[in-house]
Amino acid sequence: MSELTREEILKLIEGNGGHEGLDLSHKDLSRIDLKALDLHKAILIRADLREAHLGGINLQGANLRRASLQLAVLGRAELPKANLGGANLREANMSSANMQLADLAAANLEMAYLGSANVRKANLTDANLQGAFLRGADLHGANLVGANLQGAILTGANLQGAHLREADCRGTRLQYSRLGKVDFFVAESLEGTHFHNAFLDDTRMKRKQLGRAIGEELEGWYDQARDAYLRLKQNFDVLGDYAASAWAYQKERQMQKACNAPWRARGIYGQTELGDTDEGRVTTWHPRVAWFYTRHTLKWLGDWFVELLCGYGESLSRVLAWMLLVILGFAACYQVSHAVVTSSQDAATSLWDHLVFSLGAFTTLQPARLQAARPGIELLTTIQAIIGIALAGLLGFVAGNRIRRS
Repeated sequence: MSELTREEILKLIEGNGGHEGLDLSHKDLSRIDLKALDLHKAILIRADLREAHLGGINLQGANLRRASLQLAVLGRAELPKANLGGANLREANMSSANMQLADLAAANLEMAYLGSANVRKANLTDANLQGAFLRGADLHGANLVGANLQGAILTGANLQGAHLREADCRGTRLQYSRLGKVDFFVAESLEGTHFHNAFLDDTRMKRKQLGRAIGEELEGWYDQARDAYLRLKQNFDVLGDYAASAWAYQKERQMQKACNAPWRARGIYGQTELGDTDEGRVTTWHPRVAWFYTRHTLKWLGDWFVELLCGYGESLSRVLAWMLLVILGFAACYQVSHAVVTSSQDAATSLWDHLVFSLGAFTTLQPARLQAARPGIELLTTIQAIIGIALAGLLGFVAGNRIRRS
């Protein structure tokens, strides 16, 4: 418990001739009630304020360096320009607190509640904000160099102009946040970060910082992930990073495919397309439901086919692989069925002859020395020629995409 009472502190302020310069360093003020008290420019170095009630307190310009404020309640507290460097604010409640220009360097804010707090231009260098709640907080111009933001909730926060060099943003929730012109280029990591409905405007980041996937995909929120990848694609386009834009586009299409999966589609589209509500769903055997599942299953299968064929128009290697597979596959069929003869009507036996014949059928440039052994084989070569023309056109389309982005 506190070694001083509120009344005793008021007497100390009176004896000091005011709050400015009042020295409460190293004092045990745990669980004390100092709500709405004016301790403007007081000295509280290493003071123990654990679980203290400090709602609405004025600590503007106060020195709280290395003070312990774990589980303290600082809602709507005035802390502009306060020195909180190295302070322990773990799980402190600082909702709507004003910490503009405050020094929070190396402070421990793990799991702290800073909803709607004003942290504009505050110094949070090397601060621990792991799991902190910063929904709607204003961090405009804040210095977050080397800060640990793993799992921090920054939904709807304003991070415009924030400095994030070497900051660890893994798993950070940035949904609906304002990230215009934020520079993540030198951030340590963005793997597992959430970007659903985030405002990205020339937000500098690298593809490799995003790792394997963003947070929405990792958590199975595929409809939100689809939106987030679209925003990332548009942002990479603005940055001129076309390789990253192509990656984000493929991811967006993969999320669309996941949304259309028949076992998942109703949970995502049921309310808008079928009129499902929290109270109930349209009966399973209703004709509209049957058509709903048919439509989304066909879309899902179509997306699978397009992804395997050409990576949604982004993979030259896949198209070339399919072309090679068609040539080899038809060559094997021709050899097994003894479908090729030479110009002297002798049966072709070598694998090479069948490969040459298959390549000729694929390109519609059939070699003169090889021909179909039977009329039925001509139909097969025609089918192969149609496939070849389609794949050649697809190859040109994908190559054009790559050239435009190079």
